[in-house]
Parts: sequence; C-alpha cells; structure tokens
Amino acid sequence: MRALNVLLSVLVSLVLGVCVFELGLRLVPAFRPQKTINQFDPRLGWSKKPSDVVRRRTPELDITFRTNAEGLRDDPGAMKKPAGTFRVMALGDSFVLGYTVDREDLFVDQMETYWKAQGRKVDVINSGTEGWSTDQEVLWFLEDGVKYQPDLVLIFPYDNDIYWCGQDHYQRYPKPRFVPDDESGWKGGAVTVDVGGSPEQRKLEDPGPQPWWKDTAIGKFLSLFHHSPEDYFRVDGAKRPIFKEFAPLLNEQPDFLADALSRTKSALRGLQTECDNLKVPLVMAPIPSEMAIQPDERAKFQDHTFAGIDPSRWSPDRPFELFLGMAKDLGIPTVDVRPALREHVKEGERLYFDKEWHFTPLGNERFAQALVAQLGDTWFPPDHAAVAEGHFDAPAEGQGKGLPRWPFVFGALWLVLGWAYGRTYPDESAGLAFLKVGALLATIFAIVLGGGALVALVPPAIAPIILLLFLVGVLGFVAFKLGRRLGTIVELLKAFTLRGHWYLMPLVVVLLTIGSLLVVAATSPLIAPFIYTLF
Repeated sequence: MRALNVLLSVLVSLVLGVCVFELGLRLVPAFRPQKTINQFDPRLGWSKKPSDVVRRRTPELDITFRTNAEGLRDDPGAMKKPAGTFRVMALGDSFVLGYTVDREDLFVDQMETYWKAQGRKVDVINSGTEGWSTDQEVLWFLEDGVKYQPDLVLIFPYDNDIYWCGQDHYQRYPKPRFVPDDESGWKGGAVTVDVGGSPEQRKLEDPGPQPWWKDTAIGKFLSLFHHSPEDYFRVDGAKRPIFKEFAPLLNEQPDFLADALSRTKSALRGLQTECDNLKVPLVMAPIPSEMAIQPDERAKFQDHTFAGIDPSRWSPDRPFELFLGMAKDLGIPTVDVRPALREHVKEGERLYFDKEWHFTPLGNERFAQALVAQLGDTWFPPDHAAVAEGHFDAPAEGQGKGLPRWPFVFGALWLVLGWAYGRTYPDESAGLAFLKVGALLATIFAIVLGGGALVALVPPAIAPIILLLFLVGVLGFVAFKLGRRLGTIVELLKAFTLRGHWYLMPLVVVLLTIGSLLVVAATSPLIAPFIYTLF
C-alpha cells in the first residue's frame, strides 16, 4: 500500500507540473489552441463544417466564422439563384475565406456591396476554404460549384498553391491532385481519364481524429521542434534549409517544382474546360504576397528565410508571374492588382497583418477596389449595367487590430497592487507606493511585450528555442540563488513522497515553488521582474 501511495505522490507531482506548464503556455497567443472549422472530406481532403460557428482570437484580431448549410461562409440558402441575378463565383483559399476579417470587411463581400450600390442585381458566392490549393478549388467547382449556376468565375490563386498542387497531403490531411498537364493520357491505344485537366483517380483515406495532445498548448509547443525533412530542401549559399513551399520564389527552378507546376496548370486547364462547356467566363486574379507589395517585408524575408542567398536569385513576384504565364498559355484573362496596392503602400497604408500575413480590413477594401476597377463593365451583360455610383463600406474602425488589452490589464493591476502595497506599508506615501508598483509592472510588461516583439523577428524554427533558453536561464538563476535551500526543498518533497501523502502533493509543490521564486525575487532586484513575469 505504501508503494502505491509513493507512486501516486510522484504521479500527482508530475501531473501538476504538466498542468502548470500547459496553463502557462496558453497565456502565449502562439501556443493557444484554436478551434478549426474544417473536417475531413473524401473528395477534397477537407472542407468547412456546415452550419458551424468558430471564433478566432489572436493579438491582432478577434473575428467569428459562420458557415451556412452548404458549408460556405455565405448567406443562408446561397445555392438557390434568384431570378434575374448575375452570379459571380469566387474560388480561393484562406484569403477568399476571409481568414483574418469579419464578413463585412472581406473583399468578396466588399465587391458585392459595390456592385449592388451601382444598381446591379449581383450575388457573389464565396467558396474560399483555409489551406486549399488550386486543385481543390477547381475540383470543388467541377462537382459542387456548377450547381450554383455562376455567370462569372473568379479564381484567386496564391503563391503557396503551386507547391501544394504537387503534393498528395497537407499536414495531416490527404488531398487530391490533378494529373500532370503534359501527360498524353494514351495507354494501350485508348484514351483514359488520366489526361491533363483531370483529377487523379485516388481514394482519400480519413486520417481520423487528431491526437488529443496536439490540441493542447504543450502539443503546439512541441510541434515547433518537429519538422519533416521531406518538406525542406537545400539551396547553395543558404544558411539553413528552405521550406519547399517557398521554392517558386527562386528564379532558378528546383527540379522537384516541375511536377507541381505541371499539376497546377492541369487544374487550371480543367477549370477552363468546364467554364467553356458552361459558356461562363473565367478570370484569374492572383493574390500578391505581403513581401511583393511591402518592401520591408521582402527585406525581412531575405534576412530570415533566405539568409545567405543572393537577392538577385529570387523575387517575391515570381509566383505571381508564374500564374500569369499559365493563364496566358491557357487563354485565361487576368487581373494584376500589384500596381494599385503598391501605390497605397507608398502612402503609408498597412494592407497586411504583421503576424497573420493576410489582408487587414483596409487591405481587403483596397484589393476589392483594384479588382472592381480592372473588371469594369467587361463581364456584365447590358441588362446588368451600372445605373448609379458605387461605394465601398468603410472597414470597421480598428477591426482586425483590435483594441489592445494590455493597457487595461496594466491599469487594473496597478490600481489593485498599488492599493495593496499602500495598505501593507502605511508609512510610505500613496504616491511612492503607486510609483514603485508602476515601475515594476512597467518592467514586467516591457519584458513580455518587448520580448515577444523580438522573438517575432527571428525565424519560427528558432523562436521556441529562444523562449526555452529564457525560461531555463531564469530558472537556472533561481536554482543558483536558492543554493543550499534546494537541498531542504528536495528533502521536504522526498519526505512527503516516501510517507505516501500523495493528496498533499499539489499543495506542497505549489507552496514550495511560489515560496522559492518569491525568496529569490526579494533578494535579487535585477531578476525580480523576470520572476514576476513567470507569474
């Protein structure tokens, strides 16, 4: 029985330590678990859950996703086309979904608002899905999108679509692919379904539920240290391996990219063929990356991801140009929004989020304006001509960035702790009490906010190592300052463990941990703010 109690004491201590670590990591936005709106789809790899609501919160935004019964981020009953309506179908990934904005600020809805303000009876269908590449967008249209009876199809490819069109999986999900565009399809004198412009005939297996531990903050933290070597490649001169998703940025094409480019073009050919059969116009509007529009982002990417690579060997515009080239070969009309967006950036506007790298509400509005201006009246029939001046709804003030919470937290802590300090030490003046507490809190907040900003400047693969070293450094200094007290602490833990008082272990561990940290903080003013930061 005593051995069982000792075992329980050890287990309770370990569980308590894990729980404390989990709660601590959840305070860091990067490790906070997020709900997903996606589910396994046997045809597409994954799709959005129908009639679902998911709230997404980060330091930069606070938005809510709502899907209708068809699994689209669109109005209820969107599939039924009202009589006399000109319907536009938007195909794309998280940019089209509106991964970082509420619907009223999304460029898809902004275009619809503008066209309706012109007196046109227009309906824009949003099929955007997080993580999809061009092949999945096309396959969805071939089987589901045609049911919406579109009069104009707009496809919005993004840089990373090229690489992922060549892959048969994305993270834990399998995904469909199109056969390479240069396959003849002749086998034994007969044409098969495997020709350019058609999807591979392959069954997608359900990966099942994600392991529960991956939905924890600790799981997200550990995943940062695990990178599959298959997803990286070496470039001469580069200081570190490059994620293959960035291969299209290089002017000299890596060998493995040829297949991805061919399959991307094949998917576009399949979409073009279907649109031709439906007698529906197809227009491509590639979405430029943040670094293709904002020079400072290009410099940041060069310093981190492409460190050691000569800047002349790559271009943030190359993936965009690859899509334009494929569209030209296939005879697909295109829209190039880069000049318009760059003009706004010159005026000091920030069109992309800092960490989220998608459009801000203002970026969505500027993108919609550029699209509407270039599309003009070309694609509208005479009975849908503009009869009034259009307008865009202004982005919600401060939406996306969100009102910073830290000043309110700082103010509340300052009031409460300043009052408590004054009551504890009544001989000191109230002003001095609040001044001391304010200085300490300012140091702690500077460590948290400033440290977070500094960590954000380093490559993602190195950031968790820096955080871990910081934690180890602080705890190492605590152990050093405790000195012989550590022996006493170990003896206490050993005594409680050997006596089998497992039910007291949570209280003992918490008290000894907090007590030790406070002792060191009281005797070491320089390290005290770092210790209080851990709290």
